[in-house]
Amino acid sequence: MMLLRSLPELAQSTAEFQSWFQSKWGRENCVIWGRTRQAEFGPCTHTLSIRAAWGGVEHCYVNGRVLAVDDDNFLILNHGQIYSTSIRAVQPVESLAVCFKPELAEQIYGEASASIEEALARGDAPTERSPDFMENLHPHENTVSPVLRFIRAHISRGVLDEAWYDEQLMFLLARMQCHHQRVLEQVDSIALIRPATRREVYRRISLATDFLHTHYAQDVDLTTLAKMAYLSKYHFLRLFTLVHGMTPRTYLQRKRISVAIRLLESTRMTMSEVSASVGFAEESTLVRQMRRWTQLTPRQVRARVLDGRAA
Repeated sequence: MMLLRSLPELAQSTAEFQSWFQSKWGRENCVIWGRTRQAEFGPCTHTLSIRAAWGGVEHCYVNGRVLAVDDDNFLILNHGQIYSTSIRAVQPVESLAVCFKPELAEQIYGEASASIEEALARGDAPTERSPDFMENLHPHENTVSPVLRFIRAHISRGVLDEAWYDEQLMFLLARMQCHHQRVLEQVDSIALIRPATRREVYRRISLATDFLHTHYAQDVDLTTLAKMAYLSKYHFLRLFTLVHGMTPRTYLQRKRISVAIRLLESTRMTMSEVSASVGFAEESTLVRQMRRWTQLTPRQVRARVLDGRAA
């Protein structure tokens, strides 16, 4: 197993480190954690991987897309993807990446798909199937995210027990499979006739949703989002609302407020600076949207944090 408690800068590392890194990369389980303001990695070929970030944004560049991994989501990319990542921030960003060795991912995926009766009949003979996860930003939830946070907490405290991490990665893969099945069930519940149509709709809407999460601070309009999903504006608006239960504009405002709350809680930025950072043209818009989503004003959100610290 490769355990790193700092983000690798291969171009600036020693030949000895590069040789060690290459001997393990793509062959063994890799857990990489670090907190930094500036980092660049890749492009290179990854095994099945899952990434999370806290305290800011880590950008992932894959297949011509830019995906922003932040406090709201995690990203899964399948085996064989070539991508790079970067962090460029004023405040330190905490990054966690888990890359699974290929045979483990395939084994767990096959075993998780088998019934107890099949497992008893097969004994210890492994059943290998190639996992094929949906490659988009996934909102944090109660299946995968707790395991990510658990691993993050231990590696940040300096725990270096490789056997323990091997166990946790098996748990994580099993949870990822459960999450994947749950997403498929949600997709199949979309009120469209053909299952294949439902999954293609979800895939296209996810392209636009990922774009929205990545570019929320910009002037994201319906035309741009529909183009990302390769749909007309009419069909995009209808299908986005069908998938998410709200319009793109409402989804955008919710994302902006989520980021604004974090900035109010963790920085000393002024209200105007927070408004501009999340894409609101006026501070009054921040106040109005904050009340809509939290029933609090920005000042009350910040005061709540200060009261908590005082206690």
